[in-house]
Amino acid sequence: MLRVHISDAKPGMVLAQPVYHPRSNSGTVLLRAEVSLSENTIERLAELKIPELWIQYPGMEMVGEFVSPKIMASRAEVAGDVSKAFIEASNGAHAKLDFQQYKCSMSKLLTNLIDDPKSAMFVGELVDSGAPAVRHGANVGFLSLLLGMRLGFYLMRERKYVPSRYASDVTNLGVAGMLHDIGMMHLDEKVIKRWSKHHDASDLEWQKHVNIGYQCVRGSLSASAASAVLHHHQHFDGSGFPTKERYGTEPTGLIGDEIHVFSRIICVADLFDRMSHNASSIGEDIGDGLSKPAVCTLKKMMGKPYGDWIDPVVFKALLSVCPAYPPGTVVKLSNGAKGVVTDWDPADPCRPQVHEFSHFEDEQFSAVYNLKEDRSITIVECGGVDVHKYNFYPVTKGQFDLRVMQRNLSNGLHLFVPDEAA
Repeated sequence: MLRVHISDAKPGMVLAQPVYHPRSNSGTVLLRAEVSLSENTIERLAELKIPELWIQYPGMEMVGEFVSPKIMASRAEVAGDVSKAFIEASNGAHAKLDFQQYKCSMSKLLTNLIDDPKSAMFVGELVDSGAPAVRHGANVGFLSLLLGMRLGFYLMRERKYVPSRYASDVTNLGVAGMLHDIGMMHLDEKVIKRWSKHHDASDLEWQKHVNIGYQCVRGSLSASAASAVLHHHQHFDGSGFPTKERYGTEPTGLIGDEIHVFSRIICVADLFDRMSHNASSIGEDIGDGLSKPAVCTLKKMMGKPYGDWIDPVVFKALLSVCPAYPPGTVVKLSNGAKGVVTDWDPADPCRPQVHEFSHFEDEQFSAVYNLKEDRSITIVECGGVDVHKYNFYPVTKGQFDLRVMQRNLSNGLHLFVPDEAA
């Protein structure tokens, strides 16, 4: 199977995965897998701003192992929970949120991810809620969960005073991720409009959403998870907020390991999703609903100022769960060939394996390119976007490899040695 943009969908294509209703708050299936698309169906999906579809494709069965229907369904349930939480929060400051339900949904998603580790990655907008803030909350919750699972060794290191069986428990982290912006629901409409227009993070009225969100979740989530809602805008270099009074100097945000590891994880997940979309908050227009190719966002996150904002260990974990070119993605190569990504290596994210084809109707692939072996070929287009300038490659062995970082930590090497520029 492969992912196709809705504009590339053709009558007769058969869905490989369900399509969830973008306006539902309960994960309602709009179209089941195995449904053959008609012209009217495609037009309706486009009207609903469904950005992408997973379709069946001869010879592409290997992509299916990266996409689990159970995980998709669980993600849809989480999106439904986020929608319900935002609706409930809009009813007033004393609204009662159903934290038990949120934890149950996140626990179910976690179980499905553990049962199917090959699908434990972010492969695109499998759930599109139709509302930017809901989609954003669902994606940040999912990414936070994925990052927490991959960073079990780091969680135990950073939470050394917590019993190991609790230190690596990430259910509350996932719930904190999905509700990290719940405080936005209680901001004045003028503040929301100002944020939607300017995205000025120095706006003190807008910054209050983290304190409000903390008050919404404290006592219902673990202290560390509730604190992550409060501190998800902290930056590793101290440029975030809320700020802290420091003797003899100007107040700054928390710095480095002063920031709880849960907050560092949600910061990265939040930043990735916000940078991938034109709209991520209440009051913002969804536009065409399309996300930017992951490679574009990952490359930007490595540069200034974002690279200074994020924990480098957490960023390596992001590279391990968020492929620059996810399996199933249609790409164009520098030799003119068009194909589908069928495998990838987190240690060298921009050199995946690509199966070539000429047309969607073809049943035979003419070549398989392993870009790690043939480095004369690169990806130049993804989702109709020119991406050649966004490709990044390791300069040193293990530069992007989380496993190398884990071994270094185990051997007592210094944690934060800057990478050479890619």
